[in-house]
Amino acid sequence: MSNEGKPTTEPLLVIRPHKIAILAVISASAVFLAMVLVGILLHNTNDGVSFQTSDQIGLGGLGLLIGIAILMMARPTLKVFPEGMLIRNILGENFYEWALIYEVSFPQGAQWALLRMPDDETHPVMAIQLLDRGRAVESLQAVRKLHARYAPPPPKSAIPDEEALRILEQQENNRPLGRLEIIDRVKAAKGKGVK
Repeated sequence: MSNEGKPTTEPLLVIRPHKIAILAVISASAVFLAMVLVGILLHNTNDGVSFQTSDQIGLGGLGLLIGIAILMMARPTLKVFPEGMLIRNILGENFYEWALIYEVSFPQGAQWALLRMPDDETHPVMAIQLLDRGRAVESLQAVRKLHARYAPPPPKSAIPDEEALRILEQQENNRPLGRLEIIDRVKAAKGKGVK
């Protein structure tokens, strides 16, 4: 999980967000042009407001800075190598070796994919975004294929065994029920069902 040891080989797969990049370019251009236009149209007025050339240039500069910030949304990139994944999000870039990655997932309701790592640690993969729909699905499938090919099997402790699952289920059944759970079970027993 460091920037050291980045692979020097060519990536097997490069993924970038598609639609957000288009939206970022359009939005950044619109903001910049609007700020420049406002700067050009500002003049001295009779009610005491004094706009100088420096104010007009400042508005154009502010539009440029806001446009650059918006363009950062198009920065995310995922590069997959035989050694691991290089993930560049809006800010920062990290390389993760395959041994650190248990799973590449796209949780329900998430805007982008996640890497699942040891100790329930996760890292966003903003290059695979919900906004891209079909492209996101294809990208996620391609990354999962490469993960299956290059990643070592997860450690035994990461996969719950039958005995651990049985113990967890027994603990769940033996815990005290909450008031609403009791009401739901009574309704289910009477045949009304749970809504």
